[in-house]
Amino acid sequence: MKITKVKEHIGAIVTGIDLAEPVDAATQKKLYAAALESVVLVIRDQDHLTPAQLQAAGELFGELMEDQNRLYLVDGHPLISVLDNFHKDSKGQPAKAGKNATWHTDHTNQERPPKFTMLYAVAVPDKGGATSVCNSRAAYMGLPDDVKQHITGMQTENTLISSARFHLANPDILKAQLGSEKPPTVQPLVRTHPETGTKAVWFHKSKTEKIIGMTPEATQDFLQDLTDQITQPQFCYAHEYQRGDLLIIDDRASLHKAGHDFDHSQQRRLYRMLVRGDRPY
Repeated sequence: MKITKVKEHIGAIVTGIDLAEPVDAATQKKLYAAALESVVLVIRDQDHLTPAQLQAAGELFGELMEDQNRLYLVDGHPLISVLDNFHKDSKGQPAKAGKNATWHTDHTNQERPPKFTMLYAVAVPDKGGATSVCNSRAAYMGLPDDVKQHITGMQTENTLISSARFHLANPDILKAQLGSEKPPTVQPLVRTHPETGTKAVWFHKSKTEKIIGMTPEATQDFLQDLTDQITQPQFCYAHEYQRGDLLIIDDRASLHKAGHDFDHSQQRRLYRMLVRGDRPY
């Protein structure tokens, strides 16, 4: 097995391993450590995996949790969800049109959001459709001291979709939000990593109803400005998929977004697994 660093602040690519075979404890430890260090880890050449083997590979990184989007799942494997541009929503529109095209971390509206998001490339377009990841840990460290002091201690209220973004919402998600009686989940804007002790900017703009003390509209503007400050090229990596790539993102130290810059007559199909995380602090 070989682990090759992609950029100074983010990314590593793993070759020379077959996840269809048993993985020993030493190798598992190396993979886990590489995911923490690089924030995004790509394991190449896994296009032969069955769903059961893929799930076993995901479990090397912890206990898998259900995706809150239960509309599209792999048959017989409810912990593996499907992201596919060929899917349609209840109104016949592309299910992922516009969704997750902005920087975010996953499931901030849950008490225990995932610590890892894993994306497995089943079908990829000829070009484009990259998943971009930002090391928001390194980006936080690079912020001016006054900005760090200003945002540290801020808290966000998180729902399925911010009311300030209702007009952009997938109709199925909007319906679920309007019918929900669950109160917003309060999360820190600057999160401490439970394993490394480092801090990172951490939010999902579309799920943030407000920063406590701000209006929803002011919150969206504030988070967009903060996004622009932290998503500098040196902290970001855009992964162009090859079929069989397994992308592993440490959600506690990053933001990510999907790329829609591809020929949508071609299929982009990813399997997604989520590893259960801790209560953010």
